[in-house]
Amino acid sequence: MKALVFGADGFEDLELFYPYHRLKEERITTHVASMKKGPITGKHGYEIDADVAFKDINPADYDILVISGGKGPEK
Repeated sequence: MKALVFGADGFEDLELFYPYHRLKEERITTHVASMKKGPITGKHGYEIDADVAFKDINPADYDILVISGGKGPEK
């Protein structure tokens, strides 16, 4: 099973990190996606690396989608 977590600069930290780590605890392959690969910064200054850019995603490869809150989704 694979999960994709959407994020962008300004994401609500807990709404990205909590599901990200819980999915990993369940041994679900979890990737973070953003506008481009590389570090993104949350609302409270915490960073995480985006594994994949939106343009490179194949939706058929994923079983779960998590969309974090904060300013990230509106971007």
